[in-house]
Amino acid sequence: MLVKDEAKYCWCFYDEIGDPQDSIENAINDCIDNYQGFDFGDNRYGIDVLNDEVEIGHPYYYVPEVDSEYVIECVRDRMPDEMYEQNEDYLFHVKSEHIKELSEELTKVFQAWEKRHSYENRVFMVQETETYKIADYI
Repeated sequence: MLVKDEAKYCWCFYDEIGDPQDSIENAINDCIDNYQGFDFGDNRYGIDVLNDEVEIGHPYYYVPEVDSEYVIECVRDRMPDEMYEQNEDYLFHVKSEHIKELSEELTKVFQAWEKRHSYENRVFMVQETETYKIADYI
């Protein structure tokens, strides 16, 4: 699932995305710092702080969730054929509230494991940006 971090702001400029910052002003300053003196060709260097605009939005992180229906299916598929024939409806009639409960519990375990071993996803994307005139923030 995608989770929006409403406490952080990222700039989007020339198909680039800046690292999350604590405020809109910090995001704009980070964008300026990133493009200061950068040669774009066509005799244009860096940001025109008086005229350029920058898109600002919140970062969205992918937070994994464990799909218990898929897990149950995998458990059933790994059952030896000889045993499956004796119990063909094993885990076929799991109540929906139990599936939800298992998903929540497995997700907690997975996320704790991911954090403990530093496997956490640190990649983010930015959606739903708003346009800001750079000159208003310098």
